[in-house]
Amino acid sequence: MRLKIIRADDEIQHVALSGRLDIQGVNEIQYEFQQATTMVPKPTVVDLSKVTYIASLGIGMLVSAAKFIERSGARMVLLSPSPLVGKTLETSSLHQVIPIAHEEAAALALLR
Repeated sequence: MRLKIIRADDEIQHVALSGRLDIQGVNEIQYEFQQATTMVPKPTVVDLSKVTYIASLGIGMLVSAAKFIERSGARMVLLSPSPLVGKTLETSSLHQVIPIAHEEAAALALLR
């Protein structure tokens, strides 16, 4: 599991995850993800296009960060989940908690 910071400035945090968000992947990335997304809560885009699998633990990690960011008055948006991950997110109704966009412009619009 890997995390890449795409953009980090005063206005937005944009990170990309790649790999499997299963128990091992979450254990590898959770601390770094929390630091990148919640240290200074602000509007956040999480690119999931290179995540090949997501388990309930991975969903929990995303929800936890999104709730923390929301308490500060900002939002988190998930960007471009792969078809398998998108289906899992839809089945779990995560889209009702964290908005999902399929294009970066749409994700940025949802953060406003």
